[in-house]
Amino acid sequence: MKTFVGFAPGTPHYTAPERVDGKRGDGRTDIYGLGAMLYEMLTGKIAFNDDDISVIMNSRVAGDPEPPRKLNPEISPQAEEIVLHAMERNPAQRYQTAAEMQAELESPERVILSGRRNRLKISTPARRRWRIIRKVAFWTIVPVAVQVLLFFLLWRYLAKK
Repeated sequence: MKTFVGFAPGTPHYTAPERVDGKRGDGRTDIYGLGAMLYEMLTGKIAFNDDDISVIMNSRVAGDPEPPRKLNPEISPQAEEIVLHAMERNPAQRYQTAAEMQAELESPERVILSGRRNRLKISTPARRRWRIIRKVAFWTIVPVAVQVLLFFLLWRYLAKK
């Protein structure tokens, strides 16, 4: 596996998307990691896996994992729902507390199937590439636009003198 410098500390296979983007984590960040571990335990596969750590990290930000029941049909729909709820890319859509998740793990018969499985956007090379292009474009266009604006303002200021 290649080493990669620049991402937030953490184990790449279990790091939450917000940490990959350099944002601060909270309890929901840990819930994502727990969801990734449950995914691996139930399916026998790591949710996002590759030889390149940057691909692993970008995959979790650009898309969702394969539905667990696709990899292991013996998983109950409720267990799949719990795992996918814990692994939501957006922290606001994840379990908000570990107690919430624990309650569903202890009483899977009470889990409401939301159809989360049908809304997954599987991470593909094209989705990952588009995310990188957007970031590069933003960090290229914004500084250029600021420089053009400053040049224009300076030019107008000097033209008045």
